[in-house]
Amino acid sequence: MTKEKLKGKSAVVKNLHRKSVFRYALIGQGIIIGVTTGLIIALFRWLLIFADGCRNRLVAYANTGVGPALIAALVMLLLGLVIGWILRKEPESTGSGIPQVEAELLGKKDMNWLSVMVSKILGCALSIGGGLALGREGPSIQIGAMVGKGFARTNKRVLTEERYLMSCGAGAGLSAAFGAPLAGTIFCLEELYRNFSSEVLLSTMAAAASSDFVAAYIIGMETVFGFRIEYRLPLKYYWFAMILGVVLGLFGSLYNRTIDRMQDFFDRVGTAANALAKKWPGRRRLNPKTGKMDYKGNIAPFAKLAVGLTMAYICFFAYPITLGSGNGLVNRIAEGDFALKALLILLAVKFVFSTASFGTTAPGGIFLPLLVLGAVTGGVYSRLLENLLGIDGKYIAAFVVLAMAGYFAAIVHAPVTGVVLITEMTGDFRSLLGLVMVSLIAFVISERLGTEPIYTQLMNRSSGKRYNVPKQRKSIIDDIVYPGSIMDGKRIMDMGLPLGALIVSVIREEQEFIPDGHTILRGGDVIEVLLREEDLAEVEHIIEEECKKVRL
Repeated sequence: MTKEKLKGKSAVVKNLHRKSVFRYALIGQGIIIGVTTGLIIALFRWLLIFADGCRNRLVAYANTGVGPALIAALVMLLLGLVIGWILRKEPESTGSGIPQVEAELLGKKDMNWLSVMVSKILGCALSIGGGLALGREGPSIQIGAMVGKGFARTNKRVLTEERYLMSCGAGAGLSAAFGAPLAGTIFCLEELYRNFSSEVLLSTMAAAASSDFVAAYIIGMETVFGFRIEYRLPLKYYWFAMILGVVLGLFGSLYNRTIDRMQDFFDRVGTAANALAKKWPGRRRLNPKTGKMDYKGNIAPFAKLAVGLTMAYICFFAYPITLGSGNGLVNRIAEGDFALKALLILLAVKFVFSTASFGTTAPGGIFLPLLVLGAVTGGVYSRLLENLLGIDGKYIAAFVVLAMAGYFAAIVHAPVTGVVLITEMTGDFRSLLGLVMVSLIAFVISERLGTEPIYTQLMNRSSGKRYNVPKQRKSIIDDIVYPGSIMDGKRIMDMGLPLGALIVSVIREEQEFIPDGHTILRGGDVIEVLLREEDLAEVEHIIEEECKKVRL
């Protein structure tokens, strides 16, 4: 139906026409969002490259004498003030940005798309330029989502369509950040939506592909990690890969818990700074609304950044290799540039510094830093096998790749995204079997340890829900309602089961149905009860008294 024919038609007819072409409209809009996101992220990546270069020159300059070191300290102080000001002006630009996107897709937030996008680009560039061990991928996903939201708001799209377009932007952001269109698409399905939707799949794929094309045209088509896996891991060594998966599952669980503890620590730093600020006479003022004295501003962001940037400043002189995202480290580790002792030191320092950097709430992601930690872990593991069991060190690149995917799966709980992402970032498709195996093992180990997916953990924290409801072991029991018993002829709600127990099925005369609280039980009914394991004894006692004892 053409636009002319639609004129004068009812809203229902117009909506029906819109629904019939909705999927194709989403694909077209996804391409527009992808092109826009690709352009913005390409410029963002150029800005980060420039920031890295400035930091490297500052580090070299600071190591030439006392005077230059003091000047470098002043530069770091200025960076902290600017980043803190950005965070105060736009609180949604803190951290990775992925939890904020997830929260908005769930209807828990409504971000100012333009303010967040500009703040994220500037804040992330300054944070990474200042040496904090943060990545570009989370910010790229949030920036892309804001491009999608801006497109939807500008064109007055309904809320459902707006969320689809935000997903397009998020996938396009990841695609442009890492040159990984498939990973960008799968990430939206596996992490943001956690279910399969053809509308999300097709539109996000269109956005991710167009975004990658634009970014590759500007930045180049080289993969993020430039090393080659010259020697594939033989099948006879896959037992070692399985053990590596277990190690990564444990290490990933430790990482998520450490992130939470680091955030606790930096929250205490911010609280202490604000408490101290209240005592400064110059900062106290009379609030005209309440008539009481309060103090001007929140200095918590500045205090947190002061600690993180001080750590970065110390690394200027003590261990500059740990500064920034660290993606250049992956190539060097895979090429065998580090001995075992050096890798162990690097792993310890990078682990503490990267988790602390994220704890400052500075704009920046954890994708790339955690991949670097995975690569270091793979290097350590390869060197240990070489030193202890005589396994040839030429397989170090293979272990590095496996460890990155497994560590990602253990932390993010998105193993499919991890496998595809590492495959696209390395350009090697020959390691899929090992990647899948290690990722699945690491994911299962991490999940069995009760570890929350990192972005769910961060989203729950920001919304005030710090921890999940403790996992409960469940059980199902079957029993019979005896004819003439107390429950014969009574409603289920009269049975007095504890809150954690529910009758989920009743079989009567070989016919099964799902009951509710008003369902009347009859003698001979077989009931199926779902319950918590701790309620088992109580439920069995109730069944014995109410369903089996015959009334006289």
